[in-house]
Amino acid sequence: IKAMAPLEFKSFMDEQNALVLDIRNFEAFGGAHIPGSYSIDFGGNFATFAGWILPPDKPVLLVARDGQQAAEAVTWLRRVGLDQVFGYLEGGVYAWVMAGLETGSVCQVSPKTLYEMTQGDEAINIVDVRASTEFAAYHIEGAVNIPVQDLRKPHPELDPSLPTITLCGSGHRSSLGSSLLKQKGFPNVINLAGGITGYTAAGFAPQCPVCKLPHGPKFLGRDED
Repeated sequence: IKAMAPLEFKSFMDEQNALVLDIRNFEAFGGAHIPGSYSIDFGGNFATFAGWILPPDKPVLLVARDGQQAAEAVTWLRRVGLDQVFGYLEGGVYAWVMAGLETGSVCQVSPKTLYEMTQGDEAINIVDVRASTEFAAYHIEGAVNIPVQDLRKPHPELDPSLPTITLCGSGHRSSLGSSLLKQKGFPNVINLAGGITGYTAAGFAPQCPVCKLPHGPKFLGRDED
């Protein structure tokens, strides 16, 4: 794959209608990302969700921590049939913003902040992107269960004018969910950093037995970044 300077990267995006896959951790994606990009954290169940979510017929560009991480990601993407990766952003998002190009962001909130929001009077969307079994084991009152892969479709029950909070077991899947909602035109998307695991650790929920199951990189034979 080719290391692309920001203007070359953007030109390829526009001319080839390429999708941008941001594989950095969810807090980095939240801080600044290329608008319209997908967030699939390389430290999570990366290959499974990439193969599940990404359209296989589109060229792919990567935003990664560095070239080595991008190269490793290509191997995992090929294993799930995504073999049209053409390049990665040289210098990362830092180079992108130094070139004066536009970025988006997703606010990352702590469990305490979310708990306080649920106790207030402000109307909010709470979107729990976990599987139905996880949701059934425990969920925050008022949350809507939409498994992350289903966020590719419109959901008229969600009001895009309201703050929309995404949550999962840790923050990985919900970051992907937040990127999908932003693609659908939701301007104010908020991610629960730490997910239900952090919410439980903070004392706001009982432990979710399903959330403890191995879904991360060690389960896939990779080490945590």
